Amino acid sequence: MGVPPLETARLIEVGGPCDLDELVWCWTHDGEAAELVRRLKYGRATAAVSALAVPMAAVAPPADLVTWVPATPGRRRDRGFDQGELLARAIARRIGVRARRLLRRVDNQAQTGRDRDGRIDGPTLVSAGRSLRLGPSVLLVDDVSTTGATLATGASVLRDHGASQVFGLVATRARPHPTARG
Repeated sequence: MGVPPLETARLIEVGGPCDLDELVWCWTHDGEAAELVRRLKYGRATAAVSALAVPMAAVAPPADLVTWVPATPGRRRDRGFDQGELLARAIARRIGVRARRLLRRVDNQAQTGRDRDGRIDGPTLVSAGRSLRLGPSVLLVDDVSTTGATLATGASVLRDHGASQVFGLVATRARPHPTARG
């Protein structure tokens, strides 16, 4: 399974209300990189996990814990796996950090297929357990970032439950919308 050449990791300091300290992505969501993500999500090509996780781990910000943005219960059931979890666990192994489920999805509406306003509203995420002790830094993994709303929602929940820092790491990021700020 081919892996596109790694684009220069793009780092942005997010700041403000979104609660992410930094967002890192490996590729723009088009071409070979987007196809690799689609094969994982919709083609059940779990071999794509390693192809994506190796470069993602290479650019991952240092963190105490790794977690993921959970898929909807329906998507997880249909696929038989949660692609975010597979990526997060593979990245955690490569960087030598523990992966732990920290978020739970309580809605069943996928972001895929929603219009921009629907994506900006983001999913409904809650903490999957007790508050985090000792204020760890957390690496929040997802496959794709379109508007950043899902990562922002996850970061907010993680901060509310004790994370001192939250870094977002995604395989691909959509090109910014012409009317998007930042």
